[in-house]
Amino acid sequence: MNPPRDRDGIERRFGPLGRGAQSLAIRGVTYSLSQLLSQIGAEFDDNKPIDALALAGEHYVLRYIDGQDQRVVAAEFDADFRLQSELRASLAEWEGDGSNLGYYSGH
Repeated sequence: MNPPRDRDGIERRFGPLGRGAQSLAIRGVTYSLSQLLSQIGAEFDDNKPIDALALAGEHYVLRYIDGQDQRVVAAEFDADFRLQSELRASLAEWEGDGSNLGYYSGH
């Protein structure tokens, strides 16, 4: 039996990568993915946003590539942009499935 992968945890909780929204409305303000990266304090040259989702109870998730760590990050935050939880999975877990995530790595 194969151990569960971190990718499975991210996609089981938030759905397939790349199928979320390209912007989110939070308290009446619409934020682009780049703006969300900045709001949660993750705006770095090698971090690239993928998608975002609105969850129940004024919680949200932004999924992005952490280029330095070569990981997909699912950062869950509240309406005040306070980080609630974070899941990370190796970028390599998406290799071979036809994804273009290597493009985001910055390397």
